[in-house]
Amino acid sequence: MRRRRSTAVGAPLPGTAVAPRRRTADEIAAATSRPVPPVPDQGDLVEHWRECGLLDDDAVVALGGEQP
Repeated sequence: MRRRRSTAVGAPLPGTAVAPRRRTADEIAAATSRPVPPVPDQGDLVEHWRECGLLDDDAVVALGGEQP
């Protein structure tokens, strides 16, 4: 008995017999590590969590935030 996946990896594009090209690890790493520009007037979430008491100073430093 064969088991089928819910979604096939490299399944053909609908209406064609062409499967999409698999991205390389370098392409995936480049796409996930690109910088995201900040939104104007957007606050720092780590700083907000620290002010609310959800994070202590050590956790802020571990997340890469500035220590007060």
